[in-house]
Amino acid sequence: MRFCCLASGSEGNCTLVESSEEGETLRILVDCGLSFSLLKRKLLNRGMLPEEIHGVFITHEHADHCKGIVPLVKFLEVPVFMTYGTYLANKEIRKNLKPIFLLPHKKVLFKGLKINPFPVPHDSRESIALTVENNCFKIGILTDVGAITKTIRDELEDVDALILEFNYDDDLLSRSKYPEVLKKRISSKYGHLSNTSAMGFAKEFLERERKVLVAAHLSSSNNSHNYVTTLLDQLCQEKKTESFIADQDNGTPWINLG
Repeated sequence: MRFCCLASGSEGNCTLVESSEEGETLRILVDCGLSFSLLKRKLLNRGMLPEEIHGVFITHEHADHCKGIVPLVKFLEVPVFMTYGTYLANKEIRKNLKPIFLLPHKKVLFKGLKINPFPVPHDSRESIALTVENNCFKIGILTDVGAITKTIRDELEDVDALILEFNYDDDLLSRSKYPEVLKKRISSKYGHLSNTSAMGFAKEFLERERKVLVAAHLSSSNNSHNYVTTLLDQLCQEKKTESFIADQDNGTPWINLG
């Protein structure tokens, strides 16, 4: 099983997961917040074509997570999964798609992969995070979340790899030129995770042996790659966990779990 972030940030998010078992390979996207031309280019950079995608799972209706899904489906008849709340909240999706609806806490078996959606606090209609599991490994994808809840802790307790939001630095956000109302939205329990909150959860997460931790959805205005790199280095070297930062332009390389 392997995965990569094609892009991560406020301009567009997309994660690719690949699982190969018994001679068959399955590939899914989690979110599709990229234009179709950009998605094609990023897939080609990783040795793939859009036609090799078997399904897409959308976490919520914000444009940076779903603006590319309608163009993709017009090009390729691929099944799309999302909550009913996400479907209702996005006019373009309602007009153009007939998705398969996800229910939080109800696992979906998709061509050998187990997908488990669970609710997270965010300022959208029915946000979810996901775990993706095959017979050997389990990946958690947690971004666009304002606070770490018991549900989140429980659902991610046994994952081997985690994509975790490190959205903003408290000091950089407080000193930014953003309007106060936007600062409050970002830092609220329905906004995004700060470096401090993400690190607090990451320390808990790494109490067990893990393979990979990916810092994702960094704000280009209110965070710093250098800050997050220092935090990850301090934390992951002690635990012998491989760490990455998923950025907007380059995402991550392929990350192999085995």
